[in-house]
Parts: sequence; C-alpha cells; structure tokens
Amino acid sequence: MSIINRLLQLRNKPSQKQILELLSWSKQNANIIEPLDSINYDINKLNKLDKLLENKRVVYLGEEDHWIHEKTVYRIIMLRYLISRGWNYIGEEIGWSDGIRIGKYIDNGQESYLEKIATYGYTGALRTDREDKPQGILKSSSDNYPLAEFKSEQLFLTKTLKEINFKKEKDSDRIHFFGFDIDAVAGGGYEDVEILLSPYKHKTAVVKILEMLNRIPGETINDEISRLKMVLATIKELELNLKEFLDEKQYNLLYEHVLTLLDSFKFNLIANSADTYKQLNLAMAAREKAIHRHVKFVLSMMEPSDKLVLMGHNRHLSKDISAIKNGGAAPPGGGHVPSVGTYINQLLPGQVFSIWQLFNQGSSSQPYVNLNSKYVSRPDTLNAILAKIGSNFLMPTAGPRLFEKSLDIVGIYNAEYRTAITKQADAIFFIDEVSPLRK
Repeated sequence: MSIINRLLQLRNKPSQKQILELLSWSKQNANIIEPLDSINYDINKLNKLDKLLENKRVVYLGEEDHWIHEKTVYRIIMLRYLISRGWNYIGEEIGWSDGIRIGKYIDNGQESYLEKIATYGYTGALRTDREDKPQGILKSSSDNYPLAEFKSEQLFLTKTLKEINFKKEKDSDRIHFFGFDIDAVAGGGYEDVEILLSPYKHKTAVVKILEMLNRIPGETINDEISRLKMVLATIKELELNLKEFLDEKQYNLLYEHVLTLLDSFKFNLIANSADTYKQLNLAMAAREKAIHRHVKFVLSMMEPSDKLVLMGHNRHLSKDISAIKNGGAAPPGGGHVPSVGTYINQLLPGQVFSIWQLFNQGSSSQPYVNLNSKYVSRPDTLNAILAKIGSNFLMPTAGPRLFEKSLDIVGIYNAEYRTAITKQADAIFFIDEVSPLRK
C-alpha cells in the first residue's frame, strides 16, 4: 500500500470518540427488534417513525443482499407497519409482468396467478425456437439460481400481503402491488396484453395489434425487437380508435406492457452475450431507465394522498448514487444513468424516506460461483460498528457525526464500498447475522 493510500485510510478511520458518541446516542434512538419475527413482532414499537415520516410520500426499503432469509423478515415487519400507516402502493425490484400477476393475486386471492410468475420458475413465456439464456457474465447466475428457496421466501411475502389486503375494510386503502424491473423472462408481456385486450378481441384495431404481436417462428431477437417497435408505432397510430373502448388507464397500460416487452428483449440482446462489464453496463443503463419509467408511470396513476413503498437493492434505492465509491463492477445504471432511488429523490425532493438494511456477518444463497457467499465482520466498517449497538434494530441516521463520515460498508458478495450513510439512508435496519434463503 502506498504512503498516500495509507494516510487516506487513517484519515477515514472512525475515531473512538465518534464511536462512543454513536453508542451513547443509540441508547435513546435505536428500536431493538426482538423477536426478529415477521408476523409476531409488535409493529407499534416502531411508532418513533411516525414523526419522521410526516410529509413523506415515498419510503425506500433497501436490502443489501437479495438472497438472504432475513430480507423477507425485515420486509414483512416494515410493510406491516407502513401499510398500517397508509402506505398502499408497493413496488418491488421484480419484473413488470410478474408484478402485474402478483398484484392480481394480492387483490383477489386467485392462486392461478401464482402459477405464472417467471421469478418463481414459470417458463411459459420462453421461446422454444431460439436460446435466450445468458451466455456471458450472467451465465453463472442463470445456471445456479436458488429458485426453490427464492420462490418459497417470495411466496411467504406475497401471501402475507394478500392476507393483509383481505382485512382491509375500504377499497381506497387496499394494496396496489407492482414490479418495477424489466421482465425476468422476456416475453411475459405478450400474455398480459392478451388478457388486457381479450374483452375487445373482435374490435378491428385490437385484431390488428394482436396479429402483429404473434411471434414469428425462427425470428431473431433483433427481428423481434423490430416487430415490437412497429407494434408500439401502431398503438400510437390507432390511439383514437382504441380509446373508443379503452379508457385512458387501459390505453396507457397497453402501451406500457408492449414497451416493457421491447425493453426486456433489448436488455437481453446486450446482457446475455456480454463478456465484459463495459458491455454489461450498457444494458444496466437501459434497464435502469426502464425502472425509472415504471415507477414514474405508477406515480402518475396514484392519487395525491396515496403513498408509495419501493423495495429493492440498497444501491438501486440510493438517494445519491454519485456519493458511493467502489460501488461494484455493474452498479445500477451502469455508471451511465442515476439509480432509480436517486432519480425519484430528485423528482420528489423532501418527500423520500430511505431505509437501508445492513448486516455484519453470515452467509447468502447468491448464485455467482466466482463471488463470495460468506460475510465476515471487518473492523472499522460501518457494519462492525453497528454490531456494537446490538443484534437487530432500527435506527434513524440523523444525529451522530459518525454517520456523516464516509465509511467502508461490507455489502453483497462480501465486497466493500464507501459512502456517508446519511447521504443514502434516513434509517438503518440492522441485522447482525444473516443466513441463506430457506424453502
């Protein structure tokens, strides 16, 4: 290590005085989460958040690792609290098409919707006449994905939300769930468009659109992208005809379904063959732009009194991604566009409350065989400092000087990145030890 780097390391090291100040402050401000139980934890113990959430319209529920069991526990605890306080729109970093189907299940309880979720293993949208699976950097994730465990955890979350929704007394308070990502399996949107247009399938304009949406045997992914572009142009051309029987919301949803189909195939075209991070980051930029659009689309459908929760990776939900150093080889936006968290924070200044979930040690079910699945506590990192406070707690970040200091954080794959936590999160949900996903 060079002398300059060593001096920088010493300068950035948290002082003992700052740590002691934090520990003292935490005694009055940390909500100890015991038991760490998704269903039985008393959410009224979180009422300190009530004042912090005044005048906020959006809450981020960030997680550092998608593939840990405790992520589900954390989400359910926080969602139970937030829903009880009027947060009724819930978006997840999951495919747009999957989100449509999960949302319908949460709304009406029909189990058939859960049988067609790509993230849970549904393959009905996959083409049989060409190979659309990743062959480059993303191949390891595709080949080793912990599907059964991920499905089990997600189903528990989804069914919990359905039970909460069914206890709602007023329609205005019911949960509206959506996915804000591109589709896990490109092509799911075909079925969604057919369902949306099925009541009008004999209308001339609909017949034309459905004919254009028919997959052509043997077409390349470039051919499919070109065809979907023509479908979008036709929807625009036929707007007046379509609005004779579709209302504004249905028309906009139709366009969004097809546009997401296009975005998902365009992502695959680049990402599936990417063998360098420079190539992959072009796909990551296009993906993040689609995520921006999805969240903005849902915001446009909400009433002014409606409130929104976004669930996803911490760095997708970073309030200022430019303030994160060493953020990974393929960060949200690929280094070309801001994360969705940064985008929404700029779009709705002062209206976002961000919660990041962090941990100190444990293990993960992450699928990349060349990346780390074990988490080891490292001295002087924010994680290790937080572990001095307790095992499981929720705590605001405004107050301690230490939180304003740029510190190393151990994140997914046991890799470190650096940021001042106050620039990213208004509160931390800390879990000392995490474990792999469970069936």
